[in-house]
Amino acid sequence: MYRSFSHLLLITCFLIISACKTAIITTSVNTANIEVTNNISPTDSQLIKIYLPYKEALDKDMSRVISTSENEMVKEKPESNLTNFLADLLLEEGKFVVQQQGLNIHPAVSYFNYGGIRTPLPRGPITVGKIYELMPFDNELVFVQITGKQLAGFFNGIAAKGGDAIGGARFVISKKRAKNITIDGTPINDNSNYWVVTNDYIAGGGDGMEVFKTNTGYVDSGLKIRDLIINYLEKKQQKGEILSTGKDGRISYE
Repeated sequence: MYRSFSHLLLITCFLIISACKTAIITTSVNTANIEVTNNISPTDSQLIKIYLPYKEALDKDMSRVISTSENEMVKEKPESNLTNFLADLLLEEGKFVVQQQGLNIHPAVSYFNYGGIRTPLPRGPITVGKIYELMPFDNELVFVQITGKQLAGFFNGIAAKGGDAIGGARFVISKKRAKNITIDGTPINDNSNYWVVTNDYIAGGGDGMEVFKTNTGYVDSGLKIRDLIINYLEKKQQKGEILSTGKDGRISYE
């Protein structure tokens, strides 16, 4: 009886103490950037000595020049030299990947989402770091097949937003709708199927692109688009080619 009473007393005291505890609520969080330098203090010298070689190697790679641009490339609507360049690159590399991987598909259109283009590319030398700034995401290149009717609806959505980054197609914006749509110079056919080269985020319905979720075919290349851009620019540089891009009227207003 005494032991039971003691246990009851202890439990009661515990509940009272628990109930009296002051609740801690986080009302704000302060953040700050801490710069890592070559100054090594005795307390963290071992950690920094391990880290610095990797940091130096990364800095060296990020500053590596992989191309040279004749002009500054910026994104604008309905089209721009940067959006056209990226969309055309995506389509070209997509066709190359199809051959390389032996895929039985025929990419006709490319879409490089406008919101995923984060910075301009400068005139003059372009470094690896600039490509990471341009596209900081690890999106992969994918192929999505949709019908001509779906593709026309997709272009209507682009027209309503005032333009975007597309390759392989042309159309005129009239009253926020796409008209005179052509794919590789041929009028779009509602009953045909078209393979679109884009990224896995968009193919999954990102940015409201629900049309790609109701596809009739899907292939993931397993390749990161950022890596493809870097490799593409390196190949151009090895050939001594300077980037020269511009507008070509692929999206225009009536």
